[in-house]
Amino acid sequence: MPSSVWLPSGLRHAKRRALVYFVCGNPGLVGFYADFLDALRGMLSASEARTAYDVYGRNLLGFRDAEHEPFGPGRAGPWDLDAQVEAIYDDVAARAELRVSDSDSDSGSGSGYDFVVLAGHSVGAYIAVDIFHRHARQPDRAPRLVLRHGLLLFPTIASIDVSPSGRRMQLLRRLPTLDAHAHTYAWLALLPWPRAAVRWIMASAVGFSPRAADVAAEWLKSRDGVLQALHMGRSELDRIREDPWGDGLWEEEASAGGDAATPRFFLFYGKEDHWVASRVRDEFIRRRRVRGGRTSIAVDEGEIPHAFCTTEHNSWLVAKRVHGWIEEIERGSKA
Repeated sequence: MPSSVWLPSGLRHAKRRALVYFVCGNPGLVGFYADFLDALRGMLSASEARTAYDVYGRNLLGFRDAEHEPFGPGRAGPWDLDAQVEAIYDDVAARAELRVSDSDSDSGSGSGYDFVVLAGHSVGAYIAVDIFHRHARQPDRAPRLVLRHGLLLFPTIASIDVSPSGRRMQLLRRLPTLDAHAHTYAWLALLPWPRAAVRWIMASAVGFSPRAADVAAEWLKSRDGVLQALHMGRSELDRIREDPWGDGLWEEEASAGGDAATPRFFLFYGKEDHWVASRVRDEFIRRRRVRGGRTSIAVDEGEIPHAFCTTEHNSWLVAKRVHGWIEEIERGSKA
């Protein structure tokens, strides 16, 4: 299970260099998105001409045992949603100051990226938008960070508690002992199954791609990963209520150097998403249309599920859409 995915551009002597920083959903394991990010890298490599787009993503805190000490009294973790936002913000700011040169595609060098595109899936979309919000309020925190666009996939950015899955989770939290000991029950249920068996179930019965099945099996059999997912999920239910940022964030233009006609945020919703209430989605779309602003919103007309990253085909479909957004950004940069 990787800690991060780094897919640098091979474009030589680019006019600009941009970082596409991808933020995972929950479970926060970037390995789930390997098929998606590989597909996006291939599409970018075939179309890049003036701007080199490096692609990077990393695990959220607490999901991979090798990245932290075991959870316990007096130790760090598990981490809630706010801690994840802070950690990713710090990492985005640090990586924005690194830059691979045309002659060195393996290590950071140069004067920093010209701009950063933040992409996020599910709660990763919330993390991405909250970073935009925090950076706008306190730009001195990362003065060299140029956040230009946000690419939000199946975004759980408002009222997650009234979504179909959110409602079920709230009901389960009311059951005695379940909220506090759900991870223990999950561990006991999985105890008789070796990792190879779990992997087979995820691939053959559930239909995950081989790479996604590998990641799922390692996460489900890990020491702390399920506890981290449940802890963060509770935090999401408590924190993600009505749009916390207000209309101003969505109406701002892209940062200096971007084209005023190019959307700042691109959103892609599922037609029927069990983590997004349709009425919440539709009201958000209505407000954006009434008030204007720099947002481009699309709702899937097919059957792409919320967990698109678990199959190669759906990963390719979503990568194609993201690639289209980046091409639109690139056309705006040429204007």
